[in-house]
Amino acid sequence: MNYDDDTLMAYADGELDQAQRAAIAQAMRDDPAVAAAVARHQALRQDIFAAFAGTLDEPVPERLQPPAAARVHDLAAVRAARDAAGRQEDERRQKRVAWPQWGALAASLAVGVLAGSLGTGWLGGSSELALARGASGELTAGGTLAQALDRQLAQDAASGEVRVGLSFLSQSGAYCRTFQLGRSGGLACREGGHWRIPVLADSPAPAGEYRQAAAPLPPAVLDAMDARIAGSTLDAAAERAARERGWEAGAVKGG
Repeated sequence: MNYDDDTLMAYADGELDQAQRAAIAQAMRDDPAVAAAVARHQALRQDIFAAFAGTLDEPVPERLQPPAAARVHDLAAVRAARDAAGRQEDERRQKRVAWPQWGALAASLAVGVLAGSLGTGWLGGSSELALARGASGELTAGGTLAQALDRQLAQDAASGEVRVGLSFLSQSGAYCRTFQLGRSGGLACREGGHWRIPVLADSPAPAGEYRQAAAPLPPAVLDAMDARIAGSTLDAAAERAARERGWEAGAVKGG
């Protein structure tokens, strides 16, 4: 029986099934020419593997390695950070024995408490931040804070007093955004053409001497976010599209 070179090469490489291998093995015993051809292919295979053995052991060049995965907001990680911040706050409360018992209020600081203390004034480093109490007692962003909520994207490297963080659609269909303002963190939701602020609280103090550029959000803000969010946070493309629509959620429903 005659076999072509491709079949004999496949036999030398161990690529044939058991029946084909048995047939060629018998042909090698019956025909010296077949046995010699298989021996040549096996010798060639060994030479090739020996020539490239060192190359196969080399690490993959960096330029051929897959790129790093894009950053994705992970709500599980956000909740874990909230829990860790809560534990740190509990430890600080226990150390402040002589301090008045404001610990429980600090974790649940909300609009009712802030509105009563702010009156019609401002909160922040300057009056331009314009965090004011509205006619019905709610806090509304204006000035620099409103401008940041309108225009700043989460991926932007903010250098001012306001840093905007996560953006998402609430269960009521409104856009909401977290932000940091000085030593405070808050949540703002777009309602009636304004950024209304249901929650504002002090951010957890840094463990070291220096304050980080992006401090963890207060537990009260993370809790408010969990209670309102529908789905996941917006990625960069969805956030940019929402900004172009003026953060009006109705534009999404209407196409």
